[in-house]
Amino acid sequence: MLKFNLQHFAVAVTESIITDRNEITTVTSNAATADTDGLAEVFTLSNTQENMLVVIGGTGSLADGNITYSFGTGEMWNGKEITGTVTKNTEAVICVDTANCKKADGTIELTLTPAGTDKLLTDHAAYVKVIENVG
Repeated sequence: MLKFNLQHFAVAVTESIITDRNEITTVTSNAATADTDGLAEVFTLSNTQENMLVVIGGTGSLADGNITYSFGTGEMWNGKEITGTVTKNTEAVICVDTANCKKADGTIELTLTPAGTDKLLTDHAAYVKVIENVG
């Protein structure tokens, strides 16, 4: 019996950090690389703050369905999975309480999953942006 890995572990996220109030910060866009119909992709975050803003979006016009997202259940005291949907060809933002999804090693895994007929890279042109405020 053949088994297939349905998740594509590829993207280490570069986070954007706001270090001071009233200062402009450039936001890094971390592009999806999964280019197979229905293939999920994991974005690994290394957040150090209690909260973070996560932007999930896509600019592709070829997508048939939406993108679902899931922040994995954390291993800390307040661990729980956070899930939702981002409508195709839009951008959405969520403020995440990192105590819910941080693993013991300090990382957070965000999984994006396209519809079964869509590719994150070519159909959605999906991306993730992460913003921390340490200022």
